[in-house]
Formats: sequence, structure tokens, C-alpha cells
Amino acid sequence: MREIFKFLFFISLVFSVGDAESIKKSSWGVEINPLSVTILNSDNDNTGFSGVVSYFDNQEGREFALSLVYFKESDSFNYSNSWKDETSTKTINTALHYRKFLSNRTKGLYYGGFVSYTYLDGALKNDARLATVKKVGFGGEIGLRLMKPSSDWSFYWGPALRMGGYLGSNNDIFDSDSLGMDIYDKKIFFDVDFMRIGFRF
Repeated sequence: MREIFKFLFFISLVFSVGDAESIKKSSWGVEINPLSVTILNSDNDNTGFSGVVSYFDNQEGREFALSLVYFKESDSFNYSNSWKDETSTKTINTALHYRKFLSNRTKGLYYGGFVSYTYLDGALKNDARLATVKKVGFGGEIGLRLMKPSSDWSFYWGPALRMGGYLGSNNDIFDSDSLGMDIYDKKIFFDVDFMRIGFRF
């Protein structure tokens, strides 16, 4: 019986050490931009979300991330004492990111690249018709990550600057001043990130 307990203790020790090593080698993170929700939801017709799921290779100083940005904004007018939608725009952007940190740990300065897919839906310029555009683009980014990769879990934050361009010619065609269209309805687009807050586990 004692031998069985020794064996179980040994197995549990091996698994615990393995788990500790795996935490040091890699981890996951989730980021959200709380302002993307609070600002757009000030009106019931507007919704928004901006978030990222990341995989951190903590020993090689690399990050693989999937980002999602969603905006739906509506302009309404009062007709017969009831609110009616006049125009509505929808923006969906998702991107796969590769980031390499200069310090060989997942903190500090990094550079990287991404491939982006964007879905835009809204009214055309100088035209009453609605249109949908789907396009793919590529770009690069630089940023700064403040975190403690050596701990089991931590909050993290950091600014980033992204610049990219889209393939094809379906750009700058929508009649809208919405936040999503201002960024993604372009041939060349810029995106500055200051407000995403992450949690690594």
C-alpha cells in the first residue's frame, strides 16, 4: 500500500512540474477595449466590440493573435412620433497577427505583421443604394507590451500602431462618418491602439 502512495505522489509531482514548466514556456491572453462598448452603446441603435485572443511563446518572445473589431452604427430620424432607421453601417474586421519582441520575452517593444479581412456594409457616396464590400489586406505594426511573463497570470497593457493596405479597388466608396468606416474604408489604413487591456493566464 505504501508503494502505491509513493507511486501516486511521484506521478503527481511529475505532472505538477510539467504544468509549471508549461506556464513558463507559453500562456494565453485576452484583451478588450472597454471604450468601444461604452461609447457606441450610448445610443441603443449603436453597438461595438474590440477584442483580441493571444497565444504567447514566453521563451522565444513571440505572440500569435486573432483580433476582432465589430461596429454597427445607425442614424435615426423621428417620423410620426416613432423612431425609424435612416441609415445603418456595419463594420467587421478580423486579423491574424504575428509579433516578435525585442527582449526574447513577451514584454517590451515588439514588431510584427498581420493579414486582415474586412466586411463593410452601408450606403454608397452620392447614391441611395446600399452596398457590401469584402476585402483582404496586409500590414505591419509596432508596439509596446507591459506585462510580467514570469508570473502565472497578470494584467497587461500597451500602445500599438498598425498600418496596412487592401488588395483590389473597393475603397473609399461609403457615405458615412462612422468610426469603423473612417478606419477601414480606405486603400491604406492606420489604426492606433491605446485602450485595450489584457489578462494573461
